[in-house]
Amino acid sequence: MLLIKNKQGVTLIALVVTIVILIILAAVSINMVLGDQGIFRKAQEGANTMHDAEVNTQMAFNSITDEMDKIIAGNSTQNPELRQDTPNAPEQIDGMTPIKFIEPTDTEMGSVQETTWDDNSWYDYSQSKWANTKSEDGSMWVWIPRYAYKITYNNPENKSEGGTIEVKFLIGTSDNYYDESTGEIKTAKRQTSIDETVDTTSDYYVHPAFTNETSINFANGGWDSELTGMYVAKFEAGFPEGNNTTTSVKSSVSYTQIDSWVETVESGEEALSLQTARNWLDGIYGETPTKISYPVFQPLTYSMNYINHNDAYNICRAMNERENIYGFITSSSDTHLMKSSEWGMISYLSYSQYRNKWKRNSYK
Repeated sequence: MLLIKNKQGVTLIALVVTIVILIILAAVSINMVLGDQGIFRKAQEGANTMHDAEVNTQMAFNSITDEMDKIIAGNSTQNPELRQDTPNAPEQIDGMTPIKFIEPTDTEMGSVQETTWDDNSWYDYSQSKWANTKSEDGSMWVWIPRYAYKITYNNPENKSEGGTIEVKFLIGTSDNYYDESTGEIKTAKRQTSIDETVDTTSDYYVHPAFTNETSINFANGGWDSELTGMYVAKFEAGFPEGNNTTTSVKSSVSYTQIDSWVETVESGEEALSLQTARNWLDGIYGETPTKISYPVFQPLTYSMNYINHNDAYNICRAMNERENIYGFITSSSDTHLMKSSEWGMISYLSYSQYRNKWKRNSYK
């Protein structure tokens, strides 16, 4: 019995000591985990520090992004020399090569010089040098940047007396422009409903030729997407060969016109007369199917004639088909007959403050 009692006493003491030790260890562990200098507090402080760093990094990134946007918009506070009405850069189209016009001198004739897309001297709108290009066949094109306009009439009661058209080039596909008078980025207006009456004398309006008008059923001849600009033929459509060196290539489109009023030089008659459709280069084509040659857009070229609107539309749409002479690819170009809205776009620009620049370096 004694032996047993002694063993039991030793066991109880050890148990008590073990419990005390466990309590002490637990207290130490809890303090290490939950105390002011504990693991959880350190983890929380680390998380807070990381969060603050992420916030500061994001703020710095946003600041840099904002400054880059200002520079792109020509409104950088660090670069006041960039504050100008800068048009969108020309888009690169397959088959097109940038060209520069070298002015004539007293001893040398003017010339056309090929250059590259990254040539800083290719165009400079502030110096009346517009962005011109040449396709593989030799046709010439000019870039029309996205813009907004405002009309000020000399006599608002009698608009036939004329007035002035002011143009503001827009930033990217946005409706924003730089206002030189205030140093601010402003937003031009646009028609937002089919029944809206647009007052272009009160504010700048985005020209509809560059806008997505699907929501207003293409009320002004717009598109199904926003455009940064577009290329326009520098010269009217003409026949290949003749006064130019482009080889004639037939398209997939045939003439559909049967008869036409033909000038005496074409028909050999003494007066204008109704004849089977024809022209100087393709001869008589009204009686039999005749493929239409791809047109060229070059100076000193015999203009396409005796062609109806249907055929003109179809040949323009076929200019980027597989065998075209321009180097255009269907996926990167949308060739089409000029719409009324686009003709208006050119007319407005030609009568704006850029009139001299336009007449000298662009559409002829």
